[in-house]
Amino acid sequence: MGVQFELAEQLPSSRRDGRLGRCARRCMAENLVLGVVERESKRIVLLERLRDRPDELEWWRERPVVAFCWRNGGKRDHMRLNGGERDLNHRFVRVVERERPDALIIAKSCMIGIKTWRNFIGASEDMASIVAGTPWMRIGRMTMTTTTKLDLAPPILRLYRSRRRFSSVSASLSTNSNNLDGEVRVRFAPSPTGNLHVGGARTALFNYLFARSKGGKFVLRIEDTDLERSTRESEEAVLQDLTWLGLDWDEGPGVGGDYGPYRQSERNSLYKKYAEKLLESGHVYRCFCSSEELEKMKEIAKLKQLPPVYAGKWASATDAEVQEELEKGTPYTYRFRVPKQGSLKISDLIRGEVSWNLDTLGDFVIMRSNGQPVYNFCVTVDDATMAISHVIRAEEHLPNTLRQALIYKALGFTMPYFAHVSLILAPDRSKLSKRHGATSVGQYREMGYLPQGMVNYLALLGWGDGTENEFFTLEQLVEKFSIDRVNKSGAVFDSTKLRWMNGQHLRALPSEKMTKLIGERWKGTGILTESDGPFVDEAIQLLKDGIELVTDSDKVLSNLLSYPLHATLTSTECKAVIEDKLSEVAAALLAAFDGGEILGALEEGSAGWQKWVKSFGKAQKRKGKSLFMPLRVLLTGKLHGPEMASSMILIHKAGTLGIVAPQAGFVSLKERFEMLRQVDWEALNKDQPILESTAAVSS
Repeated sequence: MGVQFELAEQLPSSRRDGRLGRCARRCMAENLVLGVVERESKRIVLLERLRDRPDELEWWRERPVVAFCWRNGGKRDHMRLNGGERDLNHRFVRVVERERPDALIIAKSCMIGIKTWRNFIGASEDMASIVAGTPWMRIGRMTMTTTTKLDLAPPILRLYRSRRRFSSVSASLSTNSNNLDGEVRVRFAPSPTGNLHVGGARTALFNYLFARSKGGKFVLRIEDTDLERSTRESEEAVLQDLTWLGLDWDEGPGVGGDYGPYRQSERNSLYKKYAEKLLESGHVYRCFCSSEELEKMKEIAKLKQLPPVYAGKWASATDAEVQEELEKGTPYTYRFRVPKQGSLKISDLIRGEVSWNLDTLGDFVIMRSNGQPVYNFCVTVDDATMAISHVIRAEEHLPNTLRQALIYKALGFTMPYFAHVSLILAPDRSKLSKRHGATSVGQYREMGYLPQGMVNYLALLGWGDGTENEFFTLEQLVEKFSIDRVNKSGAVFDSTKLRWMNGQHLRALPSEKMTKLIGERWKGTGILTESDGPFVDEAIQLLKDGIELVTDSDKVLSNLLSYPLHATLTSTECKAVIEDKLSEVAAALLAAFDGGEILGALEEGSAGWQKWVKSFGKAQKRKGKSLFMPLRVLLTGKLHGPEMASSMILIHKAGTLGIVAPQAGFVSLKERFEMLRQVDWEALNKDQPILESTAAVSS
């Protein structure tokens, strides 16, 4: 079943073989319906005839339509239409608008002369090609009194009338006209050529949050067409990092789905199928240019100060010329035909309206001579065939949108929404790179960062919920996230703030989870011989405020167990403490230890220790800082540290429980007091050694 196209034969003989005739035949070849009001026929060609034929009307409804409508008055030789024929035009417009609201209607309502008529007919072929799939075409010869607006985002494609003069058609891709009734489907498509960069992780996170907030699907696709650099090891690392962050995917490697396979290297047959389709429709042609020829074109363009675009040598080649090269076995690429004039506009969900001039692009390659598809072609085919509704990606992909949009339209695919996220910047506002330190998710995991802290911080790089709150769990982010609140300005990566935020999440963990995490860390690094128990619980409770990364726990515990008395006594900061008769306090402290007072107080716990300190202070006639600072220096070997009572109790338990590994550098209470006995207080002011080494005292 199908419509019998008779339009070309119904045209006046003078124009049957002219440009409007060619336009009609092009429409037939492209499976389009073309309705034209002609003064000779005094009826609506095709469309009106179909009104009484439901079967063919249904066929018509399923196909693109371009409808030419003349509303002219003037001299008889200049396409003069009488009032009756104008009524026919109004009826024609009503038919089209009612039956096909997506039709392209080209209308005029002004006096028209021979020159303008020829321009308009000349433009009609371009208009047909717009609907046929070469969407953004400059029509420089049209001089009618009208403003042209092409809304090329599916499904609406229409040319509207107004009273502004114009000389070109500007393409506008409006995401507002996309279909929002369907399921939200987003994708994250990393290349397995290295570790997952924090920028890629943020892009994955924004896609995940958007999908979850809309009840949609988060798809993971591996873009491994770079065969030389892509490795399965890198792919596994990326999957591991995403899993660690808690960004579980609904479709993709290891999960499957209805739109697989999910690796580009496994989809080559699909790319070849669509490349051949473009070749058959004329949107793509074979290019036999050698590398030397292409390089020469670039040099010539550079000398002429023109963009380095393809000169189009094979764009207009005859079938015979192409066949000759094929018979020779000359390697060729597939190049996409790009309109030479005009502009493209898209409405980006983050960046607003973005436009490009098409004359800066040139015909681009979609398939290499070795049969491998090019990135932009793969991405377009993949996103379309996987029914991706929103493409949320880094702004460095924004220039790719131009090529991809052209391919979308040529293949008749529905255009997704685009949202281009700003880059992550280093403190010097350059692009974040390895020279600025750690940049991959795996590195931060090894450094002791929590996935909760990373996710929270990455979300705030360019997004906020509009309040002063900066602490979010993944579940809260899903609830709060909105693409409308993503900032288009670059976000600076602040390592200090990331550490602080990680500490907030670490301390917000349930005590059991935090104890398990840090206890296993201490045992794993060889500081303790056990990962749980009273000592571990009390140590974490005492030291947690000084831990922002899990790896920090090693340092704070080792610091507690150490006794750097010599370094402290010889420091400038300790001079005032020494001058406050520190030697007298040391003597009294040694006497208390020898008398068993200190060990007895520590056995009684915190209350017993506090009672003894108060009694010792009275005996020495000291209180406040003049009491606590000397005690801290002499007992811990440091000027600063966590709360004294808990610290001393833990040091005592570490010596009695045998929980500290021999290689941890722990100095017991007994060893500390032995070292204290060796201090030569008189030598402190003479820059001479003041005590023997720890090893010597221990032996």
